[in-house]
Amino acid sequence: MVAVKPAKPFISAILAFIWLSAFVFINTESSGFLQNTFSLDATSASAVKWGTILVLGVVWLLAQVFIPATAESSRLSLAISGSILWLGLLFFYRFSDPNYGGTVAFFALVGGLAVVLIWSRYLSDEF
Repeated sequence: MVAVKPAKPFISAILAFIWLSAFVFINTESSGFLQNTFSLDATSASAVKWGTILVLGVVWLLAQVFIPATAESSRLSLAISGSILWLGLLFFYRFSDPNYGGTVAFFALVGGLAVVLIWSRYLSDEF
């Protein structure tokens, strides 16, 4: 059994939580923080939100590529990040949207199957 160094999975989980928080908590509506505090219009507030999301995604990707770890630690950090983002989708997405709700729900179910299959590898008795 290969030893897992906990630094990379831990950093990956923290970055995934921060990235998920950027999706959920940056409010671009007229009563949101960006428009009230910084006097931004809707387009500028949306650009700030998606710019932040893009930068955090690149930071997460760079952490996955450049933090030295064993292959098992790298796979575990990807599994943790994927699980966090999948749970964030389930908790925070409005599935009642008539345009995309059903499609996103279907792919959320398929993503749930992928999460279960990935974690069954780590929770099984044998590798």
